[in-house]
Amino acid sequence: MNSNLKELVSPTGILSIPYIMHFLINEKCINFQSIGWGRKKSFFKAQAYAQEHGLDAICLEDGFIRSLGLGKDGYPPLSLVVDDVGIYFDATQQSKLENLISCNEDDEFNTRAKSAINNIIKHGITKYNQKFEAIDLSQFSNHVKNILVIDQTYGDQSIKYAGANENTFQSMLKRACVDHPEAQIWVKTHPDVLAGKAKSHYSKQDLNHPRIKVLTNNFNPIELLQQVDEVYVVSSQMGFEALLCEKKVHCFGVSWYAGWGLTDDIYAPLSLLNQRRNTHKSLEHLFACAYLKYARYVNPVTGSKCELEDIIQLLIPNIENQKILSSSYVAYGFSVWKKIFISSFFNFPKVQLKFNRYLKPKKSENIVAWGKKAKALKDLNYKNVTTVEDGFIRSVGLGAELVRPCSLVFDDVGIYYDATQPSKIENLLQHAELDDEQIERAYALRKSLIELNISKYNVGDFKRINRPIHSHVLLVVGQVEDDLSISLGGVSIKTNLDLLKKVRENNPDSYIIYKPHPDVQSGLRIGKIDSKLMDQYANQIELDSSILQCFEVCDEVHTITSLSGFEALIRGIPVYCYGLPFYAGWGLTNDHYLCERRSKKVSLETLIYITLVQYASYNLLDSERLKIPLVRPEDVIGFIKKQRDKPPKKQSFYSIAITNLYRVFKK
Repeated sequence: MNSNLKELVSPTGILSIPYIMHFLINEKCINFQSIGWGRKKSFFKAQAYAQEHGLDAICLEDGFIRSLGLGKDGYPPLSLVVDDVGIYFDATQQSKLENLISCNEDDEFNTRAKSAINNIIKHGITKYNQKFEAIDLSQFSNHVKNILVIDQTYGDQSIKYAGANENTFQSMLKRACVDHPEAQIWVKTHPDVLAGKAKSHYSKQDLNHPRIKVLTNNFNPIELLQQVDEVYVVSSQMGFEALLCEKKVHCFGVSWYAGWGLTDDIYAPLSLLNQRRNTHKSLEHLFACAYLKYARYVNPVTGSKCELEDIIQLLIPNIENQKILSSSYVAYGFSVWKKIFISSFFNFPKVQLKFNRYLKPKKSENIVAWGKKAKALKDLNYKNVTTVEDGFIRSVGLGAELVRPCSLVFDDVGIYYDATQPSKIENLLQHAELDDEQIERAYALRKSLIELNISKYNVGDFKRINRPIHSHVLLVVGQVEDDLSISLGGVSIKTNLDLLKKVRENNPDSYIIYKPHPDVQSGLRIGKIDSKLMDQYANQIELDSSILQCFEVCDEVHTITSLSGFEALIRGIPVYCYGLPFYAGWGLTNDHYLCERRSKKVSLETLIYITLVQYASYNLLDSERLKIPLVRPEDVIGFIKKQRDKPPKKQSFYSIAITNLYRVFKK
């Protein structure tokens, strides 16, 4: 085997990058011996080999939105750039990105760019999206300008190929001080320098000035940039992020975004370009060319190529959760089986989860507990308790049969089924104001759920039910009677029999189909009605077909607090609530009782978005390998569809239990 190829297929080589073939798909020449990285030795070897054999030398680099964490911490890239012309940071020659920017602007791509930029700024999305430290805003003066000077690691390839050197950084700092004699000068040190893994361009003596302060914390670049007025940069990507934040940017090197009329390039060696960049381009155009056309993305959940927008939506829940998560939690009272999957939802950098099954935790600790366990702690005046429950798009199979959930909810206010007090979902709905993009996403989610027949458990046969020959068909949904959703969400009706009686009393001439809860029907939970009583109040008992098939033949759904009511609303079916489920009281259901806290009328799209996107969390089995703790509801929907299309062999309850126990003890 050629020595070049041996190097590239080594564990640390290019071929070890997850899904590398998906990044390279559609290349006119996929020859591994002609691929190299950046301007490292591997590229020059690949270039020499390519010239010798008449091939194109393909250069790879990390994309501009790379991953949730750092590469050195094992986070694989979600984005790469693939360049068969040059590489974006090398201004000594053309690159594929430069050629793209030189083309005419595209209104459709510019519109996409504007939307993506808004999301990036709103959520603070950057190249590495690890947990950042909070910024003390009070240190930035409102009386004088705040000027940011960006340091880079000594020897960074992009410095040399931007026509700069170590002296450029000295000139840049002096120029910033001269240009702004009254301003506060902030010097941003690279995180690798702070970690002692790289060298800075500035010594302590260089920074010994009363108006110069050094930022030594690991701040989110987007949040930091929003606190300053102007930015001085050599070739750092933060310069372009500063443009996204609408800051004036002074370039001292020829970065990929310099020379297009957006930056102050008076001190940049533009002669390096040989007048290649001689036209003014819009910020949206540069973004579209770099982030939408030049960079490539692979969704680690599907293993397929995707668009930037998919990566942004995948990162958002992870970024938002990192912002609010504490550094440590105690998981109290979790069974051995639940312990297996609960840790996956907390698999973030610098977040520790300690399990404590029996011993009461300290009141000062941040506690995560399941339903009843959490309520018991709150009854003992524990304050820092987050309640965990199954989410609304859970699995293919029942939790009572130890089928792993793909979705959980974490509520640090209350819990969605407890109407006796506020909850996180109630607060979100009460203050919800969706933008057009969120409404569109909710509509798309609703469409997917309907077309793919997705529900919470996705059990039952999908055999078609014939609609009864009757003008008014009602579906009454049974529940688990000792479930907290009944005791805390029910009002006066708290049993399946009482519900069935009430519906018959109010609808004496209607055709009633009664659908028992799957766990109750299987004998695993409480709430079974005697068959004679069921026949007395219902015209038909549907035991085997899925709840979704029942929806197709009914005109109304009647329930105490069942999630089936929410699933019926998604499908446009009128819902009558005899308790106070989370979806009642917002003007979408026919309610027998009112909740004074719920005073706002919301749209169905708002209910869907808040419930499925903002409130619930999603995780798939191989998240540890993916290094993405949380995924999107769309990813779980796709996963469930694949599971149903190719159902696994049926395992017994005991077989699943033994498998799970083995995994626990193996860990």
